[in-house]
Amino acid sequence: MARRARPRPASAVRPFKMLRPPLKVWIDLNVLYPLPPHHASKFNPEGFDVRRVVPGDLVEWSITVDGDWLGRVTYELMSRDRSETVTHWVPSRALKPL
Repeated sequence: MARRARPRPASAVRPFKMLRPPLKVWIDLNVLYPLPPHHASKFNPEGFDVRRVVPGDLVEWSITVDGDWLGRVTYELMSRDRSETVTHWVPSRALKPL
């Protein structure tokens, strides 16, 4: 059965909030990219390192339909000889102020 839209009170939380200037944050990549249970892959030193906490810029907050907060962040995802600038939405539990 589909959810029915309910009227929202005027004081309801707005779904998006831009941050100007952006807020410096720590992004816990272990939270963002968790290992599955009984993980058994081989270590590859050439791959992206997602077992660390990295600095980034929080540029916007949003809330999900379930009431969970997401932050839009930009950060560097690093491998041994490559760096990618990444911007995407991450759960608030992966973010801490710098």
